[in-house]
Amino acid sequence: MRFNLFAIALLALSPLTPSQAQAKIPPTSAAAIVLGAVTNYTLSNGMQVLVAPSNASDLVTMDVWLGAGTRRETAQNNGVAHFMEHLIFKGTPTQKPGDIDAAIENLGGTLNASTSYDWAHFYGTVGSEDAPAALAVLADAVQNAEMRQADIDAEKPVILSEMAREANSAPGRVARTFNSLCFPTHPYGRPLLGSARNVSDMPRAAILEFYHTYYAPGNATLVLAGKLTPEEGLSLAKKMFGAWPARIVPSDKTLPEPPQTDIRIRNLTAPSRRGFLQIGWRAPSVLDRPDAWVMDVLMTLLGQGGNNRLQKDLQQKSKLVGAVNTAYLTQHDPGTMSISAEFDPGEYARVQEAILTEAAALRDTPVGPAELEGAKHTLLASYLFDTQTNTGRANALGFYSRIDTYRYDLDYVGNFESVTSAQVQAVARQYLNPAAYTLVTLLPVPDPVTASRR
Repeated sequence: MRFNLFAIALLALSPLTPSQAQAKIPPTSAAAIVLGAVTNYTLSNGMQVLVAPSNASDLVTMDVWLGAGTRRETAQNNGVAHFMEHLIFKGTPTQKPGDIDAAIENLGGTLNASTSYDWAHFYGTVGSEDAPAALAVLADAVQNAEMRQADIDAEKPVILSEMAREANSAPGRVARTFNSLCFPTHPYGRPLLGSARNVSDMPRAAILEFYHTYYAPGNATLVLAGKLTPEEGLSLAKKMFGAWPARIVPSDKTLPEPPQTDIRIRNLTAPSRRGFLQIGWRAPSVLDRPDAWVMDVLMTLLGQGGNNRLQKDLQQKSKLVGAVNTAYLTQHDPGTMSISAEFDPGEYARVQEAILTEAAALRDTPVGPAELEGAKHTLLASYLFDTQTNTGRANALGFYSRIDTYRYDLDYVGNFESVTSAQVQAVARQYLNPAAYTLVTLLPVPDPVTASRR
């Protein structure tokens, strides 16, 4: 599943020719009818442009997505992709630090950025009349960021502070350790923020090399969602990004993580009154179909929404946990489906056993029709909630464009609505392997006085 349960639906197209290629996709589901059609263009320099018109509000979201996430890093420059997030809006040859944020704020708009393993994106929302002015600012920032040494030096302590907060967060420590155990060789196992040493020692040359290598039109998607026509969107894209010089981006040579065939366990301690754990299994990539959307349904019935199995059995009935949820982020390569829980430290063994019992139940017993439909309803409601806004729509389209194709997004609702009980059980049997999972726990530091009396 995409971050925050993203997804939309659409018809497949034949490949587009590079240069103002256009294809209009008719809606294929009730969700697509609500959201409207999407128009796809490819500029002559290779940049993809997606336009999703909507008259629901007098706003336009502009969202630039790049295949420039952590998977494009090396062990030596780990952290550079996230560092870019801090620097893109700092200035260009024509805009000094503060000008970019101020320009968007003066238009009454918002501006933000995010980085993950497969992508980075930079986005803002303004009134439709101000879209040309705002997109000019965003386009300048993405294409002409200067990465001044003074800005790099100023941002290093900011990023180090982010790292400190993560290190002091029990769930953050658990998640970071979990990823490193699941992916010892793949970039998905590296920390998104990098290491403190890498960030402290990051030279400007390394940042500029990453920027000039991966920030290229053929590695980018521009999504425009809101009150504008496809023709207006294409015209804006050409004007703001058409002169961006085409560059060859190095092919992605990331090797897949070898299949996990063992149980990996790591126990952490911290001065905490609560216990935390994350347990998970290798999960489908976006290319594993239909397993990817079947896993979305499985994850939802197991631990999403207000009527899921984990919440009912572990939180409400047995009161073993204070909080519990599942997570599955659809990624370009196989990722993980994981379960996270917070609990009284004395209940650790029972919590672990209960979670493994829930996984076994999915493998051994078919899901009933009513429960399956309930999970699909929850998934659909969450999707509709996310994508009713221009920002949510742009996020969904851009996200899938970077890990596979935006067309996956447009078929998504129809695909998960067609999932059967037999498919859920088959996916549970294939992926929720009782002999191959990763478990990370964080428990309170033992009290030395109490421990000495035992």
